Amino acid sequence: VKYITTKFPFVIVKSAMSIDGKIACYNGNSKWITNEKSRKFAHKIRGRVSAIMVGVNTVIKDNPMLTTRLEGYKSPVRIIVDSRGRIPFDSNVIRDKTAKTIIATTELMPNNVRKKLEDMDIEVIILKNDNGKVPLKELMIKLGERGIDSVLIEGGGTLNWSALKEGIVDKVMFFISPRIVGGENALTPVEGIGFSNIENSIELKNIEIDRIDDDILITAYVRK
Repeated sequence: VKYITTKFPFVIVKSAMSIDGKIACYNGNSKWITNEKSRKFAHKIRGRVSAIMVGVNTVIKDNPMLTTRLEGYKSPVRIIVDSRGRIPFDSNVIRDKTAKTIIATTELMPNNVRKKLEDMDIEVIILKNDNGKVPLKELMIKLGERGIDSVLIEGGGTLNWSALKEGIVDKVMFFISPRIVGGENALTPVEGIGFSNIENSIELKNIEIDRIDDDILITAYVRK
């Protein structure tokens, strides 16, 4: 409905974390926080959206495929947010052709990097440099123009924070596992500077809580 009326994609932030709110250990290890059923359900979500979006750090660190590994489900378009053109040319999202990949970048990307990506049949969207970041609201408009009606953000805490702060997120899906990870330097689902007071923080509504074996899935919509 949102896309039909506004031509702006419906945006979901999905994250998996321990019960103490960590998406990875202090050394980056995150396999596997949630159980197999949760991971399978997450792949079903991928198969229902037009596009999946991550930051370039996720590609560099994990080298994911970002495909749907379930029969009967189509893999979404892959959107990589990469403001400076740091994406490795041998990464899975570049080499694998089972799904289309779009790199969202800024004028900070060197021309030779852009040309090489385009020679490899990768679409590059260049947006205005926003303090070294890709402006996500503008990116959503560009994706909407390309017929992408829904985007699943599976990024790390930095991308999640940027998306929430820019007000593009409609829905959150948080998978919570019965583990305690600890660590003041362990990664959390939403990083960034954060809000300075609770009044300005993002409020959620229409909250649903489901059990997936021992994991918990919290689904909610952003109050706008």
